[in-house]
Parts: sequence; C-alpha cells; structure tokens
Amino acid sequence: MRGHNLPPAFPSIAQLGADLRHGRTTSTALVRDCLERIAAHDGVFKSFIAVYAAQALAAAERLDAELRAGHDRGALHGIPVALKDLIDIQGQPTTAGSPLLADNVAARDAAIVQRMHALGAIIIGKTHMVQFALGAWGTNAHMDTPRNPAGHAADTLVPGGSSSGSAVAVAARLVPWAIGSDTGGSVRVPAAFCGVVGLKPTIDALPRDGVYALSKTLDSLGLFASSVDDAQQCFGALAGAGAGVGAAGQGRLRIGVLPPDELTGLEPAVAQSLASSLAQLQAAGHELVAFRFPAPLAEFRAPTNAIMIAEGAAVNAAFLDDPALPMDPSVRPRLIAARSTSAVQYLQAQASALLWQQQFAREMDRLQLAAIAMPVTAMAAPRVQDVDHDVAPVHFSRPVNFLALCGISLPAGQDADARPIGLQLVGRAGQDHALLALAAAVAAVISPSPVCSVEVCDAS
Repeated sequence: MRGHNLPPAFPSIAQLGADLRHGRTTSTALVRDCLERIAAHDGVFKSFIAVYAAQALAAAERLDAELRAGHDRGALHGIPVALKDLIDIQGQPTTAGSPLLADNVAARDAAIVQRMHALGAIIIGKTHMVQFALGAWGTNAHMDTPRNPAGHAADTLVPGGSSSGSAVAVAARLVPWAIGSDTGGSVRVPAAFCGVVGLKPTIDALPRDGVYALSKTLDSLGLFASSVDDAQQCFGALAGAGAGVGAAGQGRLRIGVLPPDELTGLEPAVAQSLASSLAQLQAAGHELVAFRFPAPLAEFRAPTNAIMIAEGAAVNAAFLDDPALPMDPSVRPRLIAARSTSAVQYLQAQASALLWQQQFAREMDRLQLAAIAMPVTAMAAPRVQDVDHDVAPVHFSRPVNFLALCGISLPAGQDADARPIGLQLVGRAGQDHALLALAAAVAAVISPSPVCSVEVCDAS
C-alpha cells in the first residue's frame, strides 16, 4: 500500500506454522511482534477497540510449552488473530460497536472462540465495527472509525464495514488474520476497499452462538487474510475438511459472468479492473459463460432489507425510542423505519429467498458453473467526508447473503489514486472449500497491479 508507513508484511500462515514447529520463532515472539505493531501504528489506524496483551502473552507461553512437549493443535497453533467486537469472550465486554453495550460483559465464550482456543489460536484483541453491524461504509460516530491504510497518505478513505477494524488490522499488517461478520457484504466490502482477501462462508459454516446478531437469517462469520492461501489455512482449521477441497482449482473452469446491463454504474477503474481480470482468466484457458441471477440485482434490495432491518430492529428494540441515546445517525433511522415492515412483507421476503435459492442452484447446474465472477462494489473506497449514508455499497454483495451462498473478495488492482479494487467470486451454498480452491486458481492468474490500461480492457 502506498503512502502510509506500514510494518513489514507477515510471512504466510503456513510459513509461521513451519517456523514455530522448527524452532525458528515462538508464539510468544509472534504475540510480542503483533503487540509492538499495534502500539506503533494503531494510533493512526484505530482498528482495535481492546488489546488483551497479558492474556495473549500467557496463552502464547502455554502454547509454546505444548509444542515443546509434542502437543500440536494444528495449523492455527500459536497464531495471533483479532476478532470483531460482536463476538463474546468470557469476562470481556461485547459492544457491537455501540457505547450502549459498554457494560455488556460476556458470561461465556462464543462457540467460535471456544473453537479457536481448542485449535491454539491466540486472540490479540477486538476490533472496531459499525454500530450494531448496520452499515457498509465502516464509519462509527461514537466508537471511532478505523482508517483505511490504502490510498495516498493525505487521504482519509472509508475502510468499509461493518467489519471495518478487522479489515484494517490485516491491511495495516498488525495481525496475520482476523474474524469479521457479513450480513450483506460486511466482510467482502471492507476487504475490497482495503485490498485484502475477505471470505464470507455459507451461513453457519462457522458457528454463530455467542455472536451479537444483526440478522439471524443473513449473518455469517467470515475472515480476512493477506492471501487466499492464508484464508484456506484459517478456514480449513476452523471449519474442518469438507467435500470439494481442491476440486474447483483443477483444469479448465466454467465461470459465470454478469451481462452488461447488470454492470452499469461502475466507476471506470472498477470496470477496467473487472474486464482485465476476466481477460486474464480467458487467456489462461478458463471459459466465461453469461449468467443471470434469479432476479435483477436491484430487486434484491427490498426483500433483503425487509429481513435484515426487521430482525435488526427486533434485536435492538430497547434502544430505539429514546432519541437521547448515543446511536449513529445512519443507524437509528433505518431501525426505526423497520417497524413499518409488515409480517406479510417479511414472510414474502423469506419465501422469495427460498425460491430464488432453488432457481440459482438449478441455473448453476444447467450451465455447469464453478462460480460467478463479479464486482464487489461499484466503486473504490471514497473519502470519509464524501460518503452518502443513504446509499450502501452492497448492490453486488447482498444477493450472496439473500441466496445463502458463499463468496470471497480478492485484490484485483488499484485505481490511479492507489485505492484497491476487489474481484468477487460467488460459489454455491456449502461449497466453501471448493470456492477457496477456485479462488486460489483465480488469484494465480489475475494480476492485482495498478489499474489496467484502456487497451487491455477494450481487448476483453
């Protein structure tokens, strides 16, 4: 990333694990390195809301002793991680990005935290987020807005949300990987804006018990990493091996692409990056096949909101009636408006979701597609002061949640102002491992370099 003083990139997760097992480093050294990076740089990037230095160092010492004794917990043994602050850690507050929950101390660990402890991952701290996870730009009027490390040093770009701090912590090289959540794009959008890999798995591929919900229907836990290989390592450890591992990454792929009428409104650099990525996939021998979702992408907005905002309003109902309570001005009106959603509208949206899920699966089968390649957002990250909170950058991401699919954002270039651009790959429900294998194949082909030339883009 250009323009910001960043620490060195971490070795890959696999390399860190090899270094631990061959005695070239220790978990204690890795934790101290992360703590030093956070102390030196997070005053600028503001990604962390809490850092658990003493607990992380104590865990590292225990895990080092285990490795010396021959007890190896697997790929995440001794590897530091950061968590979005809607995940319960026993004895720590879970604020969900709101001062209203400052005293919401968790009585027990979330299921994902229990799993991390069992696998030997070391939780460094919790990261900032949009209030109640309701917003894709990444801003937070009361709890601080993390600063996107991308772009020129004079820029203050939005980080994307709602998992803003987790994306920034990875992009700023403060931790090797991080956990976020995604209801309509809240992992993939910040990953694209910050220039890292962001995986939104199938709903409940990672357990949600002990996670502060926005929408029980649409929420997924996901993760950020610096590379697809790192994402595969982390997700594989957390979710376990699954069917389709490696299958999508072999040979010639059939990849669905959106028709031109679904790609209107893209910033020129985003359009050029998409065209360049698709041209490179074709040049590598992969086949691009025209694909349409079960409805125009714009038609996903109303039913998605009917579900997401209604469920979010139910979760946060206690905070909506007192205008003196500290609620983000872009959050409160949306939750209050949800009260006008009727039961009929909510149930119709749920019925549409089921019907469209079935239609999507049939079309994927008919065309024999491995995945869909499409933008993550229509634009690169704008400046914080330029954001229009009445518009969310989730036009291309929310259908993935509504259809209960899996998706991943890959770095796919930068515009002339060094703002990252993402490429989204969308896979079938339950095919998370296959999607990651395909993403590895795609990442090996596309060149996430500065914005492609008009000549290259036109050639596609």
